[in-house]
Amino acid sequence: MNKTKLKKMILAILSIVLCLPLVACSNDKKESKDKVIKVGGTEISQISYEAMNKEFEKMGYKTEFICFDSNPVVLEACNNGDVDIALGQHIKFVKSFDENNNGDLEMVKPYGYYTGIGLYSEKYDSVEQFPNGATIAIMNDAMNMDIGLRVLQKSGLIKLSNKDTGAYTIADIIENPKKVNIVDMEQAQTVRSLEDMDGALVFFTHMNNAGKDPKSYIIRDEESINCPMGPIVKKENAKTKWAKDFASCLKVESVQKEIDGELPGVFTFYKDDSEVKE
Repeated sequence: MNKTKLKKMILAILSIVLCLPLVACSNDKKESKDKVIKVGGTEISQISYEAMNKEFEKMGYKTEFICFDSNPVVLEACNNGDVDIALGQHIKFVKSFDENNNGDLEMVKPYGYYTGIGLYSEKYDSVEQFPNGATIAIMNDAMNMDIGLRVLQKSGLIKLSNKDTGAYTIADIIENPKKVNIVDMEQAQTVRSLEDMDGALVFFTHMNNAGKDPKSYIIRDEESINCPMGPIVKKENAKTKWAKDFASCLKVESVQKEIDGELPGVFTFYKDDSEVKE
């Protein structure tokens, strides 16, 4: 074999080898676009999904929304692989889920928005009006109970012990001058309890879903800005293009306007991830 033929053969082999990664990469992109991405959430988070999905479809993706009755079940479905994306839970709730359930979930950046937790009452207009022995509902999961108790301390109804680590629980109350009776329950039930109880710590989202004004709180939390909400996936998928593309939809102005139009006063959108203190 002469040198010219040998050179041509080597160049041909090299061109095939160099093209293989490009073909594989192209196939990966095609597969992510052809795959139907399953998004899990509650009825409330479906509103965000529908607004986001309009932009996501423009990028060539296909999705299916699967509705669940509670946020813990949504995270379980994502952790088990029944859905690809969980939507509607804040980051501290996700971290608590991971710790308590041997989970492997992560929120995708950029962060989308945050909501709030307020102290509401259908009987009283101020903290001062709450009677001795008033009954107040609070969420029973660790992270949201912590936020709720901080709201009650901010209101002056209770005082909590000094704590360096971990979330506050009802056992950390050291002063309760009005002998307020705090009843813990699943987060979605707190808004329903307003009919029977003197007050309740409720997410803005649940207030809106119940047809009530989320801005009618007596006092609200100061912690939620550090509890971003957005798409949650298995950690192995957190940096994939499809996950980041879906998260980026919450930065689109038309998406934000649609969500705010459907859920007025419920969410505040982040301008930058640096707003969150982690």
